[in-house]
Amino acid sequence: MALQNTSSKVIVMLFGTSDGKTHRMEFNNPKDGLTTQDVQNVMQTIIDKNIIQTRSGATLTEIKDGGIVERTYTDLIP
Repeated sequence: MALQNTSSKVIVMLFGTSDGKTHRMEFNNPKDGLTTQDVQNVMQTIIDKNIIQTRSGATLTEIKDGGIVERTYTDLIP
């Protein structure tokens, strides 16, 4: 059974935490046309509302980075 050619997008958000580490969040299929401001606003809301806690109990304290990753699979052996 051959895999088909596929592509996907994931939005990645990196936060600084209260214990000095980095916390990574990924969401599949972000809508087209997202701007830097859109992503920063969502990330800041997540921090301000304190709605995420890491496994170690740390809170998210700062925006470190964010972006969209595009993955493409090209079937070479059909």
